Amino acid sequence: MRVTQFLHSTDPQTGGVCEAVNRLHSCLNDKNYLSEQVDEQKIALLSTTSSIAHGLWQWPGVIAYKNWRTKNIPYLVFPHGMMDPWFKRNYPLKHVKKQLYWWWRQGKILRNAHAVCFTTEEERQVAKKTFWPYQCREVVTGLGVADPPGDEHNQKNIFKESFPQTKNKKVLLYMGRIHPKKGLGLLLNAFIRQKRKDDLLVIAAPIPEKNPYYQKLRKQAQAIQKQVIWTGMLEGDLKWGALRSADSLILPSHQENYGMVVAEACSVGTPVLLSNKVNLYHEILEDDAGLVEKDTQEGIDNLLGHWLSGRVQSKSENARRCFQENLHISKTTDRLIELIREAAHPNSI
Repeated sequence: MRVTQFLHSTDPQTGGVCEAVNRLHSCLNDKNYLSEQVDEQKIALLSTTSSIAHGLWQWPGVIAYKNWRTKNIPYLVFPHGMMDPWFKRNYPLKHVKKQLYWWWRQGKILRNAHAVCFTTEEERQVAKKTFWPYQCREVVTGLGVADPPGDEHNQKNIFKESFPQTKNKKVLLYMGRIHPKKGLGLLLNAFIRQKRKDDLLVIAAPIPEKNPYYQKLRKQAQAIQKQVIWTGMLEGDLKWGALRSADSLILPSHQENYGMVVAEACSVGTPVLLSNKVNLYHEILEDDAGLVEKDTQEGIDNLLGHWLSGRVQSKSENARRCFQENLHISKTTDRLIELIREAAHPNSI
């Protein structure tokens, strides 16, 4: 069975949607489904039995909807957190435009999808509060990552050779984009106040040199520049070496739909420190794979305090178990396959 996945961009620096599609693509192919990734709206669907539109507001949902209307090709939609009310609160003018588009087209796309796939129950719940009218078939499919690749010892060595200043240090790792919603200003404030001489904050993120927010963060960290490393984007063994070498991963976000890097950290037994705006926090708490606080300065200060006390580092085995039981991409793919079969052969279900 052929499955076409529509996404706006395959550039990994655009964030989690691209990474999620790549993971699903590999896992679907491993399970003998022919998955195709399409990031150009000019490409017409010639032969397929189902499609998945990733994200809202762009052409992927429009193409999936048109193919359903004209060729009776069923489709699923992954909003990937784009109905989170955080955007409504922080970008009210953009929200007005999106509400108008919702009335014209986006609401119709969701309403006619075979299923709208949410990565967590938290995402499903908050999505109800953003646009009106809200009508769709909701399914929590999860998301996740595959088993960690490569050799642990080799990957750690690659990371430490690339960043020798991390040797014999206590490493707190942030991995993601540099964006105001990520809460990096709060993290730097907390680290500046509480750090010890052997502590090191590693910020692994694509570096937008001319971005005013990035420049503001660099200025903020200037007083402790020897204890903060801005690595740029890490990939392959270097990325996995960072995840394996860290004492803990921290994600102090004000809005985070899933947090693929959380699943990646858990897969290698690195426990996590999260704000309660990372939608995976329920799963992390249920399996005791990390610690959670509010996305305020006090909350992030508390997360740093937990790390300094060693409370979170003891949860490594819990993190591995959380990955195997709840955050493995194979479980999500099995659920998607059920939905794809159901959509392609509705009379046989």
